[in-house]
Amino acid sequence: MNRIKKLGFNTLIIGLGSMGSKFMIFLLVPFYTFYLSPAEYGQADILMMTISILIPILTLSIADGVFRYTMDKIDPKKVFSSGCAILVLMSVLLVALAPILLQIPMIQDYYILFSLILLVQAWNALFQQQVRANGKLILYSVSGLLMAVLLFVANLVFLKYWDMGIDGFLYANLVAFSVQAFLLFFGGKLYRFFSFRAINKPLLGKMLLYSLPLIPNAVLWWVMQVSDRYILTLFLGVAANGLYTVAAKIPSLLSMLNTVFFQAWSISAIGDGIKKSDTFFAQVFTIFSCLFFVVTEVILLIVQPFADTLFSAAYQGVWQYVPFLLIAVILSSFSSFLEVSYMAEKKTKQLVITTLKGGIVNIALSFLLIPFVGIIGASIATLIGFLITWLLRMHQTGFFRQIESKFSFWCSLALLFGQSVYLSCIDTPNLMVQCLFAVALLGCQAVLVKKLVRYKTARSLAK
Repeated sequence: MNRIKKLGFNTLIIGLGSMGSKFMIFLLVPFYTFYLSPAEYGQADILMMTISILIPILTLSIADGVFRYTMDKIDPKKVFSSGCAILVLMSVLLVALAPILLQIPMIQDYYILFSLILLVQAWNALFQQQVRANGKLILYSVSGLLMAVLLFVANLVFLKYWDMGIDGFLYANLVAFSVQAFLLFFGGKLYRFFSFRAINKPLLGKMLLYSLPLIPNAVLWWVMQVSDRYILTLFLGVAANGLYTVAAKIPSLLSMLNTVFFQAWSISAIGDGIKKSDTFFAQVFTIFSCLFFVVTEVILLIVQPFADTLFSAAYQGVWQYVPFLLIAVILSSFSSFLEVSYMAEKKTKQLVITTLKGGIVNIALSFLLIPFVGIIGASIATLIGFLITWLLRMHQTGFFRQIESKFSFWCSLALLFGQSVYLSCIDTPNLMVQCLFAVALLGCQAVLVKKLVRYKTARSLAK
């Protein structure tokens, strides 16, 4: 199986489960807008986002180390057992931190649920990485799909029928992630890989040397994605954060594609030892960028009627915050694509510098823009933060010169940015103007695809 087919196969298998599960989670957003007020949804979102940032910190990002070293064909029993040791220590640390967490206003009323979800998601992340590294992609995908179905059913029960508000939202997440962790552990027979005797301190040291730099990288990545929500809450209140959270869910359609591709791409790039100087690297990026440009254009064309139809009256108008967030997701995805090369070469320390600079710009702009231009200022700050990170990584890896059909690529990015400015500044977009942007972008993508097809044809004839 050649590299393109292998990457396509892995993407398909992961996508069947992941896209289905993530799309179902996206469909819950309109449901939340009917059963949670903007203030309640904003509070619930803050809790879940706080959990997402505590996981890499408390677990030392060991799940990433487990994946990377299992891919190196090191005894999986030693790798998994050593990873589990870190999570056991994390569980003890979480109990010790209870007095501190109970003093935080946004957490204290939900401390038990908050802690349980944190523990379950941490173990779930470790199980996912081990199963993925073991090559059990079907189980990986099925578990994600089952989790989404359970999340939908649990939300239906706790929010619609039992009217439990934020508590119901948290209970639904706890049930869904617990069942997924159970399925991964027993379905993947991970119990066969655990033994206290298999815990290997020298190996654990190497794993931590790889994973520790990923902690500040994960924190800073989270800062660029989430910090603006805390700043919004500070200046404009939790209701504004609720509106912004709903707006951010629409670009999550694009994030789904990136998540699926990133998981498949990391397996191929690390497993096959693909270098960033390899022509295959640039070809995959061309396909990747074409897909993202086209999907983004489709979302921009339908974002207004889509949002006005699906969301309740309290959330009308959030679509105007979406365009800049879509561009931010594109830039974030391009950065993630290059991130795989750092992982493959175990140069995780270099990731931190690029993410740090982007994070600083994001936070500074959020404090500067939100008080003056409101919610849309958060979107702009996020976009610029990811732009800085991506450009720095492009420079650091020397990938600028490897982009194929540079004019078409940069023109496509400029067109999407121009269309985003147009949509964000006008209450009633003109369909004709929208179509002109779309035709121009598709023309640029046609040039890229044509060049790629010619290259493939030439290689086939050469053989």
